[in-house]
Amino acid sequence: MQNKLLNPLALLFGLKNYFSQVISILLLSIWIHFIWITPIFALFLLAYKIISYFTYRYSILDNQLLIKHGIFFKKEIHMPYEKIQNIHRKQWFFLKPFNLEEVIVDNASHADSNIDLVAVNENVAQMLEHKRLIANNDIAEDISNKAKDDNHNKFDAQYNISNHSMNLFAATSFRGLFGIFILCEFYQRYSFAISSKYKDEVFNYLGSKGIIIVIIEFLILLIIAFIVSYVSIWIQYYRFTLTKKDGYLTFSRGLLKQETVKIKTNRIQSINFTQNIIRRLFKITTVKITIISDQKENTNTKDPVIIPVLNAKKLYPITNQFFDNLPKEEPKIFGKRNYSIWLFIRNSSWILLMPLPLLLNGTSWLAMFIFIEVILLGLVIFNGFYRHVHNGVKLIKNDVLVIENCRLFNRQLHFINWHRIQSITLRESIWMQKKNLSHLKISERRGDASGEIIAKYIDLDVARSIYDWYQNQ
Repeated sequence: MQNKLLNPLALLFGLKNYFSQVISILLLSIWIHFIWITPIFALFLLAYKIISYFTYRYSILDNQLLIKHGIFFKKEIHMPYEKIQNIHRKQWFFLKPFNLEEVIVDNASHADSNIDLVAVNENVAQMLEHKRLIANNDIAEDISNKAKDDNHNKFDAQYNISNHSMNLFAATSFRGLFGIFILCEFYQRYSFAISSKYKDEVFNYLGSKGIIIVIIEFLILLIIAFIVSYVSIWIQYYRFTLTKKDGYLTFSRGLLKQETVKIKTNRIQSINFTQNIIRRLFKITTVKITIISDQKENTNTKDPVIIPVLNAKKLYPITNQFFDNLPKEEPKIFGKRNYSIWLFIRNSSWILLMPLPLLLNGTSWLAMFIFIEVILLGLVIFNGFYRHVHNGVKLIKNDVLVIENCRLFNRQLHFINWHRIQSITLRESIWMQKKNLSHLKISERRGDASGEIIAKYIDLDVARSIYDWYQNQ
């Protein structure tokens, strides 16, 4: 298979970026009063994307995957099969009738070496996986698996999400709140395109209403955001399945876009148990892993969700079927210090400054300012106690480090093997030394770069014991 073009449906994938780029230019042209720029830019960009499609070629050779592309500057990407880290398969619903899918191949170096075959036949991913096995001397294992077609459904471990679990996972997500933050960020970026007349009318409308009416309207917005979040999660994690077989984890999910990722277990960097405050109350946990990937992939692929939701009773029995380095039960975390409560409160007190702009719009906003300040003060104090409770470290099985931390009311429990740790840093200021406190920072490989896991304001003696353990292993 040499010098092949992508399927013509690949042009559809460029439309999303095309329209977003045209809209951005349109807004910019409105701001600088040069509207005529937009149609000219749109035509040139469309021509560029069409020509780019015809200059993109891929070849599946005996020892490497070869990509050639470029209009003005020709570029070739040579990816030996033994260097392939992950093969991600994504199939949109409109590609399924044509037996097409998007195949993303990366070697965890940088985005320029990432290969994205946006519309190719389904057998391309199978061919690449087969050649990767040959290059890594795992072909015997592959042949053995194919010879056992009658046992192909017998996995070492398997997890399928139920409708009840999906409802729990979607109902306890904070994605709706993040959606509101995204709307606020969108307003800040593109507010220049909104006439000041309309802005004044909105502020005058809100100022004429009482606190109760504004709160009710905000709650309605939250409900809408929650419904959108609930539906989007169902679409994204529809029929989520995780299997383990012959040293590989494979998970698939999605309604409109089915994603399938196969990961070798020895490439997993760390295992993370996460709980937002709502899931903490209901005693349910989401399990993620950190893998080596490339920077082009998003967070959902660098830190993929392996098990969307498990209750406390099933958490460790089920996860132990997929991972060998986990304890049999919840570990007891060490290093907590009561003085850290005040430090966490102090560090987040800047949030109390956020409502100050309300006072700039007149005394009519004073009651709203006080109301918001009281709520934020309660959240800041609660955050200090919550982060203190979920903060510390623990050694298990002599070679696995557990770090517990919390951010934005999201508790995380990280399990990382000694040989997966890139470095350990002990940080202590002169003021922390007086209180026998320290920050313990763990660096691990995340994506194509390094990531950090930090336990803040823990007991200095406990932190030093972890540091010595890492040095002496």
